[in-house]
Amino acid sequence: MAKKTEKKPKVRKNKEVILVIDDEEVIRDTLGRILQRRGFSVISAKDGEEGLYQIMNNKVQIVFCDIMMPKINGLEFLRCVHEYNSSVEVVMITGYSTLDNCIESVEKGACGYLTKPFQISEIFESINKARRNIREKKEIIRRTLDSSKGK
Repeated sequence: MAKKTEKKPKVRKNKEVILVIDDEEVIRDTLGRILQRRGFSVISAKDGEEGLYQIMNNKVQIVFCDIMMPKINGLEFLRCVHEYNSSVEVVMITGYSTLDNCIESVEKGACGYLTKPFQISEIFESINKARRNIREKKEIIRRTLDSSKGK
């Protein structure tokens, strides 16, 4: 399974936690700084294996994940994370956009797909879509629990 990272990431209480997974350090750092300035707690990982470790050890709500990475690629990560916790929303990012990658990402449950270089506005549009999806899932669960109580 994934190796333990050397230092524990700083996760602030009561803040949404976003995981950024990319094998390019400059992408991880830049995206992380943008998100932190907007008040998010940000965790980063250099590949899908490390990303899975972070998912299992932190309360991550949203993930930005590169598709082309060593060890576990983004599409395999997407499959694994949804098997582990289907409430985590994943936005795929790539510098090698193809129609097949986009379709496969959506079919496997990605809530968004961004092509590098992306605009800051696209990042926050993706976050807003992920938030809507999270709220909708919680509402479905709430309604299901409420209806089962009435039986």
